[in-house]
Amino acid sequence: MRGWERALSVLEALCERGQAAGHGWALDTELLPAHQRQVNAPENQGLVELAGSEDRAELSALEGRPVRWRPV
Repeated sequence: MRGWERALSVLEALCERGQAAGHGWALDTELLPAHQRQVNAPENQGLVELAGSEDRAELSALEGRPVRWRPV
């Protein structure tokens, strides 16, 4: 798989999970480990945003569990 194909796959997974969640965020537990590892490239390009501590606190309240981003 080429680099752009991997990036597109990650972006599609993030979009799908964010829409399904209803709050627009793809949570750490909802992504395949391969997508978790590859999210740094689109984040470095400004295509996606990793949740900051305030956003993670709000998401934790919404989800009823601690939400954290742990690239594998």
